[in-house]
Amino acid sequence: MSTSGESRVSGLEVRSIDYVPLNERHGRLWHLGPLWFMSNAQIATLAVGLISITEGGNLIWSLLAIVAGTVIGTFFMAFHSAQGPQLGLPQMIQSRPQFGYVGALLVWLFAYVQYAGFNVFNSILAADALHTTLHGGVKLWVVVVTAVALVIALVGYDIIHKAERFLTYTFLVVFGVFTVGVLVTLHYPAGSFDLGAFRWTPFLAQFGVVAGYQISWAIYVSDYSRYLPPDVTVRKTFYWTYFGSALGGIWLMVLGTLLAAWAGKDFDTIRSINAAGDKVFNGFGAIVLLFASLGLVSVTALNMYGGSLTLISGMDSFRRVRPTLGVRLLTLGLTAALSLVGALAATAHFLENFNDFLLLVLYATGVLRPGMRTLRARGARVPPAPGPPPRPRRGGSRPPRRRSVSATSTGPRRPEAR
Repeated sequence: MSTSGESRVSGLEVRSIDYVPLNERHGRLWHLGPLWFMSNAQIATLAVGLISITEGGNLIWSLLAIVAGTVIGTFFMAFHSAQGPQLGLPQMIQSRPQFGYVGALLVWLFAYVQYAGFNVFNSILAADALHTTLHGGVKLWVVVVTAVALVIALVGYDIIHKAERFLTYTFLVVFGVFTVGVLVTLHYPAGSFDLGAFRWTPFLAQFGVVAGYQISWAIYVSDYSRYLPPDVTVRKTFYWTYFGSALGGIWLMVLGTLLAAWAGKDFDTIRSINAAGDKVFNGFGAIVLLFASLGLVSVTALNMYGGSLTLISGMDSFRRVRPTLGVRLLTLGLTAALSLVGALAATAHFLENFNDFLLLVLYATGVLRPGMRTLRARGARVPPAPGPPPRPRRGGSRPPRRRSVSATSTGPRRPEAR
């Protein structure tokens, strides 16, 4: 597979699984903070904080389980973020040295199901929020959300980063006011803050789901750091990713727990947010939901972008693919269509289905995570610039093996599965 001669055509990103040359590296390290903060600071994450409350746990132990699960789970996803600037490759293509060309298909299949699955729930939530505030029908808004997210994903890496930075600043205002309102105006059941009411089952369930949810971001991280210059420090790359994702996750999961403890059996994600927002002032719930829908559109685009990279990686394992704008458009369209069909066909039992999906993600992550170690630990590195495969010597003898290993077919030769 040969690389594209330029990174953008008419403002649209062309590169996908190919190596990002040094002359195309750009961006600032701190941009990772808002991107990962806002990726987690959306109301689908809010639903992750409901497990303990729905299983009979009290509020204080639910909050502690969320913090503990986030602190531990985020470590693994942030650890992978540092690979992006060093290797200049998307996250999933880096699994080839660990699993091989064919073996990596299992990892990519799980990743692709995760991308499409989360987008089903994201688009349903966004459509429900828009229908509640603007009306028009949930299915209509599912189509609109999917189409807007597709356009953002097609423009690519730069617009996704810019959108997440803008949404982060707005989030701090809108959800800052909303959070204060939740803390001040809502009343919680007796015993909510009783440390003596500890129960192992809800605590461990909440801890495990939160940790798994955070670890599941590991399949994304290098996709959004691979254009950074390689001279950025590993430590700062880790910090910006870790604290951005952890703060966004804790904030929204804690909000979910507080709302679930307040609403009890009557909890519904959209209606509970709307009702709690209106306690600040009449109509504020609609403002919160409208902004929340924008956050869901952005993370839907993020999933489409990653799903496209994963699908191209899988195709390249069977037949070499030249990364062009046309290939990106095809794989983005397939990814968007898959999540659109799933969202339109989904039932109304959002929380039950979402909890089941989170458990599937947790199980698959636990199975596959041990193999997703850093390439540096395996002694692999990417050549400074990709090129065509080396020509055989005269007489038909093979060239000597190179000590460096490329994680993608854009390098000198295909890596061997170890």
